[in-house]
Amino acid sequence: MSRLVSLALTLGLLFCLAAPSLAGQKLVWQEVSHLTVVHKLSAPDGEKHLLGVYRHEGVCLFPGGDKAAYENVGEFDVYESEDGTRTHQGYGKMVFADGSTIIFQASGEEYFVQGQKLPKVKGGGKFLGGTGRFKGISGALSFSGGYVSGLKKDDTGGDAVLDYIADYTLTK
Repeated sequence: MSRLVSLALTLGLLFCLAAPSLAGQKLVWQEVSHLTVVHKLSAPDGEKHLLGVYRHEGVCLFPGGDKAAYENVGEFDVYESEDGTRTHQGYGKMVFADGSTIIFQASGEEYFVQGQKLPKVKGGGKFLGGTGRFKGISGALSFSGGYVSGLKKDDTGGDAVLDYIADYTLTK
């Protein structure tokens, strides 16, 4: 019986070694993006209530010099006033120079700090997947930051700088 248990433990250990994972890892980056598309519709409950979709494009900068092209597409529900609720949710994709990708889902809120005309942003999300060196990524992320420029008359503009921190597991 002890030989059977020993064999089972050995096989289990070999199986674990054949599918390595990196658990408890941290990933930190800064998103610098520009609002390239926004479509707004007025909600029927009030003229300052807007619903719509957006696209942010830009770059993600990582400690140590790694960079990724960035795209985020999502939807928003905002009241166009400094004290109104402003929520958004969307999907982000980072593409690195080596072809590796990370895809995540995030949601958050915009809010105003007294004396500032541009909103701050905070929220969280989760990794949905990745390719290349990020194949098998899973975990949670949080972000905060804000806008450094507002919208132009054509509803583009809206340059944002957000800081992200994530806990992830990478199973290959």
